[in-house]
Amino acid sequence: MNEKLDEAKRMIPKAPGGVVTIDDDLALADLVAELASREWIAVDTEFLRERTYYPKLCLVQIADTDRVALIDVLALSDLRPLADLLTASDVRKVFHSAEQDLEVLYHTFGAMPASIFDTQVAAPLLGFDDQMGYARLVDALLDKKLPKGHTRTDWSKRPLPEGALDYAADDVRYLSVAYQVLCQALAAAGRLDWLADDFERMVEPDRFDVDPSAAWRRIKAWNRLAPSAQQVLAELADWRERQAMASDRPRRWILADAPLIAIAENQPETDLELADTPDLPSRTLERYGDELLACVERGRARPSEVLDPNAGPPDEITRRRIKTGMRALTRAAEAADIPPAAVASRADIAAIVAGRRDGRLLRGWRAEVAGHAVVDAIETAQADAAQS
Repeated sequence: MNEKLDEAKRMIPKAPGGVVTIDDDLALADLVAELASREWIAVDTEFLRERTYYPKLCLVQIADTDRVALIDVLALSDLRPLADLLTASDVRKVFHSAEQDLEVLYHTFGAMPASIFDTQVAAPLLGFDDQMGYARLVDALLDKKLPKGHTRTDWSKRPLPEGALDYAADDVRYLSVAYQVLCQALAAAGRLDWLADDFERMVEPDRFDVDPSAAWRRIKAWNRLAPSAQQVLAELADWRERQAMASDRPRRWILADAPLIAIAENQPETDLELADTPDLPSRTLERYGDELLACVERGRARPSEVLDPNAGPPDEITRRRIKTGMRALTRAAEAADIPPAAVASRADIAAIVAGRRDGRLLRGWRAEVAGHAVVDAIETAQADAAQS
C-alpha cells in the first residue's frame, strides 16, 4: 500500500494559485457557468452556529486545478447558481470531514450536495489514521505545513480580519491537490470504488432531519433518572427542541440541561414548586412556566418505562462476544492495512452480537475486508459456548 502512495506522491500536481473573491450575483453566475463543466471541485465552508440553532453559512470556498474562489454568501442576494452547482450530479464535490459542511449546506439550500468525495473517509484505505485532520493529511501527503489560526474567527463579520481569507483559501487550495494524490493511489490499489456506498449514505437527507421526540438522547444523564422521570425528561426535551428550532436559537438559550433534568426529577405541579428549580432563570420561568408544567403533566401521564432498555451496559456474556468480534475486526483490518476504527466501531460489533445483520460492517468493502470474519468469529464463540 505504501508503494502505491509513494508513487502517487512523486507526481504531486501543482496547487491552484489564483484567488478570486465572489461578492456579487453576476460574478457568481459567471463562476458557476465555468465550474459546471469541471469533473470535480474542492469545497469547504465557513459558518457560525454559536448564536443560532441552525448553522449560518457565511463563506463557501471552491477550488479546481487552476484557482480558488471565495464566495461571500452574505454579500449575495441570489444563491441559486451555487445551489445548482452543489447539487449537480455530474460535478463531484470534494470535502474533508464533510459532516458539518453537508449539514450547513443542506439547511441553507434545502437539498444535499450530490456526488461527493470525503478525503477524511478515503485516507484510511491507504493506511492513514481514522478521522485524520486536514492539516495533518496535507502535511503527510504533500509535505506542506499549514499555518494555524483563525479557528475562532467570526466569519459573519465584514471586513474579515487580516489573513482570514488566506486561511480560508488554503482549506481548498491543498484539498484539491490531496484529492488527486489520494485518487491516484486508491485507483492503483484497486480501492477507489470501495467508497461509493459510504459517500451515498453521507448525503442521505434524513441524517440531518431532527426528530424532537428523540431529543432526550442528547442529554447525557438521562439514563440516571428513574423511569417516570425519564418520561418527563422526554417531554421537556421535545418541547425545548421545538422552541429552539422555531426561534433559531441554541438549545441552551431556551433552557440548559441542568434545570431540565432537575424539573424531570422533581416534577413540580405549581409555579411555586417550579420556581424552586435550581439554575432556572426567572425570565424563563415567566416566559415558559406554563409550558414547562404542561410538559411535566404529559410526562407523568406516560407509562413509567425506561426510554431505551438497551442503553445500559452489556452483561458478561455479551461483553465477551463483543470482545471476540473486536479481536477479529482488528486482525482483519490490520491485514488489509486499514485502521480498525475506519472499518467498524464497537457499536457495529455489538449490533452483530445482538443478531442484527443490516449494519455497515456487512455491506460493501467492509464485509469483504472484515465483516464476514467478524460474524464467523462471533458465531463460532456462540456455538462453542452452547456446547460447553
